[in-house]
Amino acid sequence: MIKTSELGLPLEYKKLPEFFDAHNISDDTISTNTVIEKLLNEQNVKSVLDFTCGTGSQVFFLKKIGYDIAGVDFSPALLKIARNKALQKNLSINFIDGDMRSSKIGKYDAVITIFNAIGHLSKNDFQNTLKNIYNNLNDGGVYVFDIFNLEAMNDDFVNDLAMNYTKFIDDCQLHHIQHSTINRIEGLLTSFDTYSIQKNNNKTKTLTNTFSLQIYSSKELGELLTKNGFKTLGQYSLDKSKFVEEKSINILTVAKKI
Repeated sequence: MIKTSELGLPLEYKKLPEFFDAHNISDDTISTNTVIEKLLNEQNVKSVLDFTCGTGSQVFFLKKIGYDIAGVDFSPALLKIARNKALQKNLSINFIDGDMRSSKIGKYDAVITIFNAIGHLSKNDFQNTLKNIYNNLNDGGVYVFDIFNLEAMNDDFVNDLAMNYTKFIDDCQLHHIQHSTINRIEGLLTSFDTYSIQKNNNKTKTLTNTFSLQIYSSKELGELLTKNGFKTLGQYSLDKSKFVEEKSINILTVAKKI
């Protein structure tokens, strides 16, 4: 991920890392990870760099299958969780403090940034990221990533993004409310969060936060990839089904370094 963002960041990335998995990992996570592995396998990938690894969802999944994989993230708190998971699983995995815009890690067959990770970047920072990913790939290597599809962001979908849930994590009760708005001209999906946190029956603490995701059309993504030295091999819905411009909620892209 990134050290700073002019678009803002979810609180789970730094201030509330203990709630990251509760918010970001669901029943769909395994399905998405399976799709990613299929795409990597189709390109005969052996080594993978996850440039936005968070607490390690994709890293652990791909490591178990046999990939040579390293994880990078901007958040020391999330990396601490990932490293502790590796210890518990008795796995040797390199988790690295870094920034997808600039970190030079090595040369890999594939780079991945999953679950709308590039949305936290401005358009200029995304181009810098593409250049940096290019430099971290072997010749002919592939970049696999996803982002919300701007063309499918109708009012009904944006309303459906709303969250209102309560979860219990160890001695904490978390109540999270979120609603979002869309600026289609700028391609910005802005979310407004309220967190109510109670620990050990103590007084409830309330936090608020606002952040935006920069989202794209499939055409704009293709143009940016071409401009920065990539050939688009395929664009799919998140389940790897056929991408439909005005219906697919996500754009899952596979691009090759040329």
